[in-house]
Amino acid sequence: MRRSLRPARDFTSSFLGEVGWLVAFFFTAVVSGCVGYLFGQRALSGVSSPVTETSTSSASRVIRDPRTVPLLNEAEVIAAAEALLRPPPPPTPLFTPPPVAIAPPTPTPPRRLSPELASAPSPLSTPQPASPSQPPRPSPPPLSTPSPSPLQVAASGQVAMQVLSVRREGGQVVLNVALQNNSPETVRFLYSFLNVTDDNGRPIDALIEGLPGELPPNSQVFQGTIRIPASSLAGSRSLSLSLADYPSRRHQVGVSGIPVPP
Repeated sequence: MRRSLRPARDFTSSFLGEVGWLVAFFFTAVVSGCVGYLFGQRALSGVSSPVTETSTSSASRVIRDPRTVPLLNEAEVIAAAEALLRPPPPPTPLFTPPPVAIAPPTPTPPRRLSPELASAPSPLSTPQPASPSQPPRPSPPPLSTPSPSPLQVAASGQVAMQVLSVRREGGQVVLNVALQNNSPETVRFLYSFLNVTDDNGRPIDALIEGLPGELPPNSQVFQGTIRIPASSLAGSRSLSLSLADYPSRRHQVGVSGIPVPP
């Protein structure tokens, strides 16, 4: 009898122990949940939920059937686009000058001579008697045409450079030069490539002012100055200039024999 009661007691004690552990776990979970909830509530005590107008927005929103939405007329859209893309009409001139009538030239009546002048003999028709004592005078030699100025050189008759004047200003020698482009294309120059040499072949430093970097086709004459320090021209009697366009170097202009002013 005692042996049969002992296993029942063991079972009862083990069951109660397991129930006690379960109760302890449940209690610990409840306590930890409550503590966590309190800490979270305190942490979020200063945070409020954003104000949303859910009620008004939901009331204002109206669900429309897509079949009831009116469609745009394609012809009207195309007409409006063409009206926007069409160029505006030219403005009407405020004043239209009247046509100027050109009077025909008045014919000039021929000049009539008086009867006395008409009957007078012409001096060209009066024969001059030849004098046998005077030999015929030789005709004077024809006047020699002066040669063109050596201060102008053209490249293929299209781009021309000319030195207009040379003068001394203080410690500088100033050359007034002119450039003209008669070719049908634009010609570009880099004046840093201007080659200035004296009669001894020495390169001379120069400063170019007033000349454009591009010469338009069939353009007018552009003038500028070239300034050379007089100290670098000691012992020089003449100067030479040469310049080529950039970058093709098809047009080359140059001037030689420029006298150095004393």
